[in-house]
Amino acid sequence: MTDMTFAKQAGAALLAIALLSSPAWADPAKTAKAAGKDASWLFIQTAQKVTFDGKTLTLKNVSPSVVMFTDRPKRAAEAMPTATFIKDWGIKGKNSFGANPPNAGLTSIVDGKLQTATVELKQPHLDGTTLTFQARAIEGTPPTSGGTSSIFIDGGCNMGNPHNC
Repeated sequence: MTDMTFAKQAGAALLAIALLSSPAWADPAKTAKAAGKDASWLFIQTAQKVTFDGKTLTLKNVSPSVVMFTDRPKRAAEAMPTATFIKDWGIKGKNSFGANPPNAGLTSIVDGKLQTATVELKQPHLDGTTLTFQARAIEGTPPTSGGTSSIFIDGGCNMGNPHNC
């Protein structure tokens, strides 16, 4: 498979995630409760563009929702509004994202090729369809500018169920 074919397929997959995470939400708190307090949640946020200046990761034209899903063996999935996800970031607790910033895999299309990096995310801020994080590169190099992007955020406290933080 050529790099361009792979990039097109990756871009199509990222677009599909964004489209499938449109704002037709059920209640994430109910899904979280049904999955149980031991569920480990992971999150995906997609955007049409990304920039990184060495300290701030900016996602432009973000999807209005974040996909959340559990690790095995729970096997649950849901979408929650991006605004709710950001608001819940600061839930109190030792495993909350505010207290223990998550790592995230960042995938971006840059010059027709898929580029990946691992970052630590802090202090999210949503302004319309622009989402910013204070970020620190852990592995790889986040792009200074890229196209279709996704961040795959590792688990922490059970978003939608603050009693598990």
